[in-house]
Amino acid sequence: MHFLARGAAAFLVPLLMSATAVAQENPAPESTPKAAAELNPLLDACLKPADAQTVIVTCTTAIESRQLQGDSLAAALFRRGLTQSQRAQGAAAVNDFSAALKLTPGAVDLLFARASVYAAMKRHDLAIADYDKLLKLVPGDPDSLYRRAWSQAALGRDEAAVRDLSDLLGEAKGDIDALMDRGGLYLRLGKFAQGAADFSAIVSQDEKAAAAFYNRGRAGFLKGDFKAAAKDFAEAERLRTDNPYAALRRYLAAAQADGKVPGQILTETLAKFPPEQWPMPVLATIAGKIPEKDLLASTSVADKNVARRIEAEAHYYLGEAALLKKDAKAARAHFAAAAKGDRSLPEAIDAGWRLKQIP
Repeated sequence: MHFLARGAAAFLVPLLMSATAVAQENPAPESTPKAAAELNPLLDACLKPADAQTVIVTCTTAIESRQLQGDSLAAALFRRGLTQSQRAQGAAAVNDFSAALKLTPGAVDLLFARASVYAAMKRHDLAIADYDKLLKLVPGDPDSLYRRAWSQAALGRDEAAVRDLSDLLGEAKGDIDALMDRGGLYLRLGKFAQGAADFSAIVSQDEKAAAAFYNRGRAGFLKGDFKAAAKDFAEAERLRTDNPYAALRRYLAAAQADGKVPGQILTETLAKFPPEQWPMPVLATIAGKIPEKDLLASTSVADKNVARRIEAEAHYYLGEAALLKKDAKAARAHFAAAAKGDRSLPEAIDAGWRLKQIP
């Protein structure tokens, strides 16, 4: 589960629709590219709905005809840029948006589109610069604040990302995506109580928000409130019966809370899910059915990104299991290995803090 779900999942088309809506609600005269009252036939063909290849061909013809100027040329560049971005042709899209911006400086939809492509290209510094400009034109725009927070977080500027999300929530207190992501950032910053408060705010709106219960359980666990964590993980498990992570976390929290090994949780979960479903091999290892070395060897899958993720997860849960056995040395080694993982991965974040909490 990534802490910036909306930022990671929604790209380009929803953003551009939002940017257009912002432009309509906050008109900037002589700013946003607009077609003339009577369109040039070449521009008309460029702007008509069509498949991506046709759009690129017709817009290229219009752009290279030298018949378009000013707003009309900007509109053709914008349309071609959008289509290129949807085809993951980021560099070409940026070139078109930049050329259009020279013709219509300060056009919010163009700035939004270019920033989105920069972010997708992992040029978050350039994305932030565009969002800075956009927020001067449309102060407090929630989509720009959200996206700037996404890029700030990607660069490790967590405090700046929290400020953006807090500004957004100042205007839209019930924004569940912003609450979820700010809560995740708070956990990454070690501000567990603030994170728990954000997840509680979500639960107060939606009592079926399994992700909020799960992440509040993480916050409780990191605070040392293992009973509350076990309760939250149990609720997440009840709401998402297809997710074995909640059961694994509930087992660890219950064991820490009671000082006993709640073997029934492991037995029931192992019987419920297919043995090959991740993280079931982790549960099987904790239950003593698979040797640790075999579990860690099984994380070497072909996809390197997947391999890094599941290796970090395996080390984190093995570290927690080692703590239950009072083996602080093994726990440190596992947590240190897990903390090297993707810093947006919950297990990598939690491992870093658990490493600091070991006496």
